[in-house]
Amino acid sequence: MPTFIRDLLRPATELAQADVCLVGLPLDFGTVLEGGRAGAAGGPEAIRRELCRYHKTYNLEHNVSLEGLRIADAGNLDLRPTPDHEANHQTIRAELTRLLLQYPRVVVLGGSHDCTYSTVRALRDATNGQAVGGINLDAHADVKDRPGLLSSGTPFGRLLREEVLAGERFTEIGLHSNLNTREDIDFLHQQQATLVPLAHVQHDGMAGYMRRALRRATAAGPAFVSFDIDGCAEAYAPAVSAPSADGFTPRQAVEAAFLAGKEPEVLLFELMELNPLFDRDNQTARLAATILTAYLTGIAATLSA
Repeated sequence: MPTFIRDLLRPATELAQADVCLVGLPLDFGTVLEGGRAGAAGGPEAIRRELCRYHKTYNLEHNVSLEGLRIADAGNLDLRPTPDHEANHQTIRAELTRLLLQYPRVVVLGGSHDCTYSTVRALRDATNGQAVGGINLDAHADVKDRPGLLSSGTPFGRLLREEVLAGERFTEIGLHSNLNTREDIDFLHQQQATLVPLAHVQHDGMAGYMRRALRRATAAGPAFVSFDIDGCAEAYAPAVSAPSADGFTPRQAVEAAFLAGKEPEVLLFELMELNPLFDRDNQTARLAATILTAYLTGIAATLSA
């Protein structure tokens, strides 16, 4: 029986049918446009290394085995390091649509958060063509209105304005008190989105908010969960594009990911903005791999139920 998660991974070229498929988006140009630190293009490989190094196929907390989970890895998309932004996003949308049509769930390893603009459009393309639901776990709302500029600070705003994302099915969890503008918060309220400030998660815990957000997101069809690693406190996650002193704990992050994995309508799960250039002993990459393992455990728990 396989002991390590690395024993479950197979190239997508060898595993045409699987329970979940990983794909990396080695891109950080959108973060640089926003004034963030370059380096998130190395995020996908850093997460893979830590996923394969330590994590085992048995989860003690939930008494769940991942042994039967079929995990395909599509590698990294061929995205250009030069700022050919439009071509990169066309590639992301086309390739994610293909993977979402082939596999029941796709995990995106990022990469800058602007990529989510095209991954979520792919989710809509691959399903019923209607607006989708979703959850963003993040310190920042990422809804800035900057016509003509697709940066890491704009994806959810563009998705909402273009009606790809249904406002009433969208939840922002973990927004920091002094890292978002009044204009952005007012816009989210106008869109009927649900906002959960970080302070509420810290006071009440993650599980209740995440469960309610998942019910909203999946109420009328498929949904995504996008986890920006900079939503975690810098003490736990120093290697991100925009670090913050306050934020989620690893326990809160793992709880959110496990619950997302248990929800069959979450077809797209993302880990974004890991920047390994600033890591300490692979600390942040290991946390990202732990969050990914929690999501995979949620899938396994559902499949074995």
